[in-house]
Amino acid sequence: KLSPYIEGYAIQAAGETIAVLPTEDNADKVLADLKSYYAQPGDSKKVTSVEFQQDVTTEKMETQPETIQFPDQVLAMLEKGKESVKEYTVEDNDSWWLIARKNNMLTQEVIDSNPNLAEDTVLKPGQKIRLVAVTPYINVISKGEYSATETIPFDVITKNDYNLTSGQTQIREQGSDGSKEVTYSFVQTNGEITEKSVLAEKTIKAPVDQVIAQGPKAIVRVAQVDGSAISRGSGKNFGFIWPLRGPITSYFGWRSRGFHSGIDIDGYTGDPIVAAASGKVISAGWNGPYGLSVLIDNGNGISTRYSHASKLLVIPGQSVKQGQKIALVGSTGNSTGSHLDFEVIINGTNLNPLNYLP
Repeated sequence: KLSPYIEGYAIQAAGETIAVLPTEDNADKVLADLKSYYAQPGDSKKVTSVEFQQDVTTEKMETQPETIQFPDQVLAMLEKGKESVKEYTVEDNDSWWLIARKNNMLTQEVIDSNPNLAEDTVLKPGQKIRLVAVTPYINVISKGEYSATETIPFDVITKNDYNLTSGQTQIREQGSDGSKEVTYSFVQTNGEITEKSVLAEKTIKAPVDQVIAQGPKAIVRVAQVDGSAISRGSGKNFGFIWPLRGPITSYFGWRSRGFHSGIDIDGYTGDPIVAAASGKVISAGWNGPYGLSVLIDNGNGISTRYSHASKLLVIPGQSVKQGQKIALVGSTGNSTGSHLDFEVIINGTNLNPLNYLP
């Protein structure tokens, strides 16, 4: 009597069977190769441990011949992840970015889910689009150390010059960035760094301060409305736009941990940050507790700072237009979650950004 079953070895994660291979050696090698795929050591990166987040086992079992898969096939499947597709109906005022927020995705992931549509496509209410999400079958956690050469942004020193008119500025000495070698300890999940801390820093080249001369400060009067300070100047409409749309998680002013010189706007890692007003990039790089940060001179003694980014899209000296993408939301520096710390600085003084946003 012939049996319809043969012997195989199942890879199981948290008790769920993911794939069945011909031999136990095949199953063990696939799991080892998966760890190697995500660990990726290099000349400047040392991996000290690699483990699975879930409880992963190989179990002997009887199965039907057609369920057996080859090792290369299973490894490719594990590297790619599990894909799920759902249909989304566009609502009033929806945009690629807003749809991504609603579905806990990155904007680019939503766009990539719809290759028949362009990024500048105007979405219409009632329109059907696809949302493709990829989740890993097994999470691989690796720990170690790595070294990187990073920019030390130059400081800007402002000096009063009464030969200049109010609000006028001139660069008297050009600044230049320095560089340093930083060694980090890290934790990464599926190849993406989720935690890191500085172990050591060594300055390679010291930065040179930029010196800016400015005319005398304009008189700024402050009025109290419902106990909140609102800046009153010449009555000029600043014309700022929001650099990121999202709930405010921390306001300007004194907090339990000290004075907060900006506002925190909640966002997902990878969301675009845009310039609140046109201007010239003064600095763009790592800025201590601010993490990856951009400082823009918007003219007339006004500057804006955008901090804790995951990636910068501009460089010092670059001119930017209002609404131009300058960075992506992140959680670098002293930060407990993905958000934008936005500051408005007028004549060297931090003021409440909410007084200048529409």
